[in-house]
Amino acid sequence: MKIIFASFCIPGSEKRNGREKSVCISDMEVWTDWLTRAEDLGDEVVRRSRLVLPTVARLCLVATFFEDALRMWCQWGDQIYFLQLHLNFSWGVAFLSCQVNLLGQLVGCGLVLFRVWTNVAVTLLVGLVLFQLHVYSVPLQLEQLLRNFSLLGGLLLLLVEANEAASCCRIYGARAGLPLLEERRRSQHLMQLTGRILLALMYLTVLQQYFGLAAVVLNSFGLLLMTLILLGYRTRPAALLLAIILSIWNMSVNAWWFAEGLERDFLKYNCFHTLSVVGGLLMVVVLGPGEVSLEQYKKHW
Repeated sequence: MKIIFASFCIPGSEKRNGREKSVCISDMEVWTDWLTRAEDLGDEVVRRSRLVLPTVARLCLVATFFEDALRMWCQWGDQIYFLQLHLNFSWGVAFLSCQVNLLGQLVGCGLVLFRVWTNVAVTLLVGLVLFQLHVYSVPLQLEQLLRNFSLLGGLLLLLVEANEAASCCRIYGARAGLPLLEERRRSQHLMQLTGRILLALMYLTVLQQYFGLAAVVLNSFGLLLMTLILLGYRTRPAALLLAIILSIWNMSVNAWWFAEGLERDFLKYNCFHTLSVVGGLLMVVVLGPGEVSLEQYKKHW
């Protein structure tokens, strides 16, 4: 790596060229050392919080579903009226739709948090996301579409985390079924990659929509970190740092507890959706880059 990097230095006299090489190598070593320390810090955080971090990630991921169920309970009459007025539902169909949404989200959140039938819970929540996308996104808006797809990405990461724990138990007691287990792990790696891609869509919706200096710097740095996560390079430190930045930004910009009226509902909606992105990033920290990533391909170079 040092020889390749040195070859890009401007040629000159032998003495000058050697000096330039040493400077380039020194800068590269500092940069590599910084990245290595950041990755070691991410691994240390995961190791020390191994029992807590998955639970926090799950809680953040399902926070938007719980908030939506609570809002539906508090605005029950308005929800039924909306379905009747804008979608021409009868009272019975509107009532049944709200009931399915309310109970389905509460049951799904409970199963996820208690780690019971996670596959069933994820399937239920995915179905509700698609149902809400069909019912409430009229006319269809790009931002709403990206938010819903990002929720699907977070749920895929949640499914991968649950299946990895189950796979460890199966491998421990398996003998003749190892090829089948290997096929399942390959599908999990693809789901993990898909989850990272869909998670990036949600991050695009929380970028600040103005062009001040602070916003440009924050957006550029966030996009750099998200690119590292998508490529699967230095994944854990990038995801951990981006989760911290998004949490601070979310608490300062979407402070719904200080607002009133319609602005309160809008900020609460944004706050809990951003919290789901934080949960997805924390799940990336728990799972790591996976097999379909630049870090894994780098080992074979």
